[in-house]
Amino acid sequence: MDNSINFRRAGILLAYPLAYAYVRLMLNYWREGWMAAIAYTSLAVLFIVVSEIVRRGRRPFSRKMTGESVFWYVMMLLSAFTAPFGPSAGLSCLALHLCAVYSVLVSNDVLLGGKTCGLIPADLIHGFYVKSFAGFPNFITDWTAFKREGDRKARNVAIGFLVFGFVVVMFIFFSIALNLLSKIDKDIADFMDTYLLTILEYFRKIELEEILLRLIVAIPVCFYLYGLISRSAKSDGEREKRIGENLVSFFSRGRKVPCVITSVCAGFFVLMYILFFAKRTAYFMGGFTGEIPDGQLVAYFARNGFFELVGIMAVNMCVYLTIYLFEKRNNNGKVTLPGRIMVSLLMTESIIFAAIAMSKLWLYFSIYGYTPKRMLAMWGTLALGFSALMSILSVNRGKPHFRPGVYFTAVSYIAVCILSWVLSIM
Repeated sequence: MDNSINFRRAGILLAYPLAYAYVRLMLNYWREGWMAAIAYTSLAVLFIVVSEIVRRGRRPFSRKMTGESVFWYVMMLLSAFTAPFGPSAGLSCLALHLCAVYSVLVSNDVLLGGKTCGLIPADLIHGFYVKSFAGFPNFITDWTAFKREGDRKARNVAIGFLVFGFVVVMFIFFSIALNLLSKIDKDIADFMDTYLLTILEYFRKIELEEILLRLIVAIPVCFYLYGLISRSAKSDGEREKRIGENLVSFFSRGRKVPCVITSVCAGFFVLMYILFFAKRTAYFMGGFTGEIPDGQLVAYFARNGFFELVGIMAVNMCVYLTIYLFEKRNNNGKVTLPGRIMVSLLMTESIIFAAIAMSKLWLYFSIYGYTPKRMLAMWGTLALGFSALMSILSVNRGKPHFRPGVYFTAVSYIAVCILSWVLSIM
């Protein structure tokens, strides 16, 4: 028997248990402790197993996992395991979802740019919405794998699942009808109170209503998850590459703004920050030296201006992206020399802002100790500073350095979650 058929069947049979486990865990979202870590990690392992089984069923010619797919699988596992201990369970849950969807796209080689690049937002939108919803019917149509001629045992398995589902649905309808009849007929109500009370009490103890709700909600989730995985595995990646090329071409057509305009506009930001540094250098150096202005508390000094500095770094990144998207390129397709100079100066100032913000936060941290918000603030500042460095390299080398930024963000967040857990138990 063809192994790809066995993989396809196994993927279909495991899709609904995966969806139910997902719904079960998400409804108990804010759990903490080791049991929660094990539960999240188990869900991630099950997702990886189902993803690989479906991929091997639809792509028998491509059985080995690539290094990049292994990296994102590991990031997903670590995001799941550290979610209950990290500085933000919500952010870890988001990271788990992002890694899950992106790992499916990577493992099936269906990225719009052919690799991790600046199109990653479009890749995630493509995975979360296009692939998953377009693949909704796949859970039904792929059951043809159980209808192979001459394979009677496989057909019996499919029929068995269908009969079980039919009986469950009929039981639900029967219970609803019996409950409605008991409200209008006393004998039926007495019968239910006398003979069914014990059974109903048992069902209440095991939270039957919640189980039935999860069973029902898991159906569309099953269609969604299986649609994402199977649709990605079915594609050869050519359509996605064409879409990526069209997106790149679309953005390239918008690069019409002369470098004189972009350089002058960026120059205003650069000059403004130089004047700001000249005026406030002594004040902000206090974070490095530990010298607090007279009359100020350490907490006030550390917080004062921190979030504004981080906001300025974010604005500077938006300025860089705007220049990168709209400035007219020179003959070799690179950012013009004035543009490179202005971007380099602007991003260097962002790195200085990051250093100042980190010094203030570290002073606060060293005196008042660990809190999840402070840890997240440190990670965000570090990520923005690294992004500024990658931006300098990108404009001067003439090639994007987006992948290192993505990898650094993912790995540094996991490191922060592990560090947060270590600090919380010290």
